[in-house]
Formats: sequence, C-alpha cells, structure tokens
Amino acid sequence: MHTRSLYLLRHAKAESATLQSLDEDRTLTTRGIDDAKKLAIKLFKKEIRFDLILTSPAIRAITTAQIISNQLDHKQRFIEVDKKLYQADCTTLLTIASKLHKKIKSVMLVGHNPALEDFVTLIAGESVSMQTCALIELSFEFKDWRDLNNATLVKMKLLN
Repeated sequence: MHTRSLYLLRHAKAESATLQSLDEDRTLTTRGIDDAKKLAIKLFKKEIRFDLILTSPAIRAITTAQIISNQLDHKQRFIEVDKKLYQADCTTLLTIASKLHKKIKSVMLVGHNPALEDFVTLIAGESVSMQTCALIELSFEFKDWRDLNNATLVKMKLLN
C-alpha cells in the first residue's frame, strides 16, 4: 500500500460580499494575506510539499493557493483551477479527489465551507470546524485515488 495525503484548505479571510461585486471576485483582506503567509511558512518549516494544488476559481481561493505555492517554491504549473471546487458539495469533492492521477501522492484542495467541513465529516466521521485559512491533512493507505471511496482514514490532523 501507499500513503496518500489529501489536504483541505479553506481560503484565507476575504473582503465581505457587496451588492456591487460578484462573490467570486472577493479579494483577501490584509489579515487573510498575513494568515496565508504564516501558514505557508509553517508548511515550509515542516517540509510539507504537494504534488498538486487544486483551487476554486474564486479570487480569494486562487490568491491563498498562490501565497502557499510561492512560499513552498512550487512552480505555477502545480496550481490548477477547478471550477467544480466553487460551490462544491462533499460529493463533488470526493469525485474530484477520486479522479486524481495515481502518481499524485499529496494534493491540496483550496475551497470553501460548508463543503470542506462536510467532506471531513463524511471521511472522518466527526465534525470539524474550519475557520478561514484552516488546513486539514487526511492520510490514507491505498494505491490509487479511485479507491478513496472505500479507503480507511489513517490520520487526520489540523495544521493551522
């Protein structure tokens, strides 16, 4: 068997929604930028790296992913925007993860609540609260991401 890690990151703190702008266009606040940078530094110090970062197309999620990627010295090609991550539900997240290439050992999904919390509850069987810029690591033992539906969770860790 092979250990696979699925990291779920709720985007950092964003500007409040307004009637004049689209929800997808909301940008990070100064606090959000600072929180993402702090998390990125922690990941760098713990030598946590990702084979792939998938992010929602929302500006706040893309910016959070870019801050993390830049600190970890990833190349831009490691970030992919997946439109399905915006307004996803836990079934969609499971489908996205289940379709990952088997060569990917570690992936981070940057998205939104309530989908991320619902997904953790589905996988771990316990409710977890994810504040903005919260990162959860879910580790499994399997050869192929297609097996995620039937996999047993080996480890769950909140990393923020």
